[in-house]
Amino acid sequence: MFGYSLFSTSPVRAAAAGAALALLAAGCSSGGAATAGASGADSGAPVQGGKLTIAVSSFQPCLDVSLTGGRNSTVTHQILDTLTDQDPKTGEIIPRLATKWEVNDDYTVFTFHLREGVTFSDGTPLDAKVVADNFSTLAALVGEGKTDTLTLNALNSFSGAEVVDPLTVRLNFKLPELGFLRNASDPYLAILSASTLATTTEERCAGKLVGTGPFVFDQIVKDKSITLKRRADYTWGAEGVVAHQGPSYLEGIVFEAVPESGVRVGGLVSGQFDISDDIPITDLPQLRSAGQTIVSRVVPNLVPGMRPNPYSPLGSDDAVRRAILKGTDRKEITETLYPEIYKAPTSIVSSGTAGWKDFGADLAYDPEGAKKILDEAGWKPGADGVREKDGVRLEPKITYIIGNFFGATQQELELAQQQLARIGVKVEIKANTPADNAAMLKDISKADYDFLTGSGASKDIDFLAGLFKKSNSALLNAEQPELEAVADALNEAATPEARTKAADDLQKYVIDHGHWIPLREQTKVVAVSPRVKGYVLDTYAAHFFHDTWLAG
Repeated sequence: MFGYSLFSTSPVRAAAAGAALALLAAGCSSGGAATAGASGADSGAPVQGGKLTIAVSSFQPCLDVSLTGGRNSTVTHQILDTLTDQDPKTGEIIPRLATKWEVNDDYTVFTFHLREGVTFSDGTPLDAKVVADNFSTLAALVGEGKTDTLTLNALNSFSGAEVVDPLTVRLNFKLPELGFLRNASDPYLAILSASTLATTTEERCAGKLVGTGPFVFDQIVKDKSITLKRRADYTWGAEGVVAHQGPSYLEGIVFEAVPESGVRVGGLVSGQFDISDDIPITDLPQLRSAGQTIVSRVVPNLVPGMRPNPYSPLGSDDAVRRAILKGTDRKEITETLYPEIYKAPTSIVSSGTAGWKDFGADLAYDPEGAKKILDEAGWKPGADGVREKDGVRLEPKITYIIGNFFGATQQELELAQQQLARIGVKVEIKANTPADNAAMLKDISKADYDFLTGSGASKDIDFLAGLFKKSNSALLNAEQPELEAVADALNEAATPEARTKAADDLQKYVIDHGHWIPLREQTKVVAVSPRVKGYVLDTYAAHFFHDTWLAG
């Protein structure tokens, strides 16, 4: 589950960069195993049957990921299929519900040829009409403002769908969509049955969803648990993603909402749970010593960090932003607060995001360089060491959301606070509840903060185009023409080569001018019982259970 996101809420077209996904090589420690994205590789012949129980930190508020932009896809990821998929090792786009496709030279027309014999769990066939209706219905919801930003960005230039023949559908766009094949692998563009499309958004959020995936809903107990059961007739897993064809090995999966981390940890050790999600890093040594397997993978996203308020005197000061970026020691934050499976960020997006480029040298800790920037800009140390300029003290207010690990934690900010004090910056840390934060963001021009922490989920770097345009509600039409121009270049690139260059340029510009100040690279960490075999985290760092089985 992803937390607070600073994505655009305005129409921008999606884009792409073809970089392969980089996997985190997780370390091992005595008494337990740590693997990069998988468990139980050397476990012998798979066993059919059994029900796996996974403890998660919260119940998904909306089960339809097309409405939530792919966030909270933990459960529905198991019941839905997409047109395309991604090779988990290379990031290459590969067939799933579509066996092949053609794209015109302008990247505005995508023709998909669908797999024969696929059915939804209600028995109705997958055909071109239902796929066309999926995109038309979703585009209408986008127009009504009923979807999340990722869905909006993927479909804002969608102009219609055509049924070419019963198993061929053509999707048309007004603008070049170089990233659409990757978007089509995202869960928010998963294909739903005609019966689902006929329901209300409220019914879909509550779980009235019918897909073509390997599992189906069995029971939903709101705010408590969700039980899935396998489809006996599922035979169309994506080659290169699934390890076996045919139905899933597990008979069923139970997701239990367990808010208390100690209960999730204790329940795993005692055998009450087979997998525990959202594991606090402080509990990893205990779990390893108890023989549990630690599975991890870098989350493809805008890395947790700080965004300046363009309306505040300090947030709008280029020298202040650049100095804070150079005066923040990301390596110390990572090594002090996190185990060896975590790495310091090397860009504003994670190394697991397609289109990432390594700008680690530009993010190196450089306190002397930070001091020089401030000196040259007229920020001089006062009697107590805190810098001042024109009667204003350099005391930026930085906010974080209580309980939101996916933005920035209090511990991270406190360590950054100590680091920045060394260069004459006195940071004030402000804690917000999610409700307080939402209220504050209604008008950032009047909000009492200089930097806001956050992060955001995406497989591809395309989302950066909207993130740094003034039409993003997080920028509230603030005039930043140079930033706008670099974002526009990514938004308007019409070839893969131009897209790659524009994505690199935007990452570089944002870092050089401190428009996003990375703190850490987000890593998904899951604790798994030794009896769980064949479990993996996929390219989203999301649970993938098709090949999972239970031993003993």
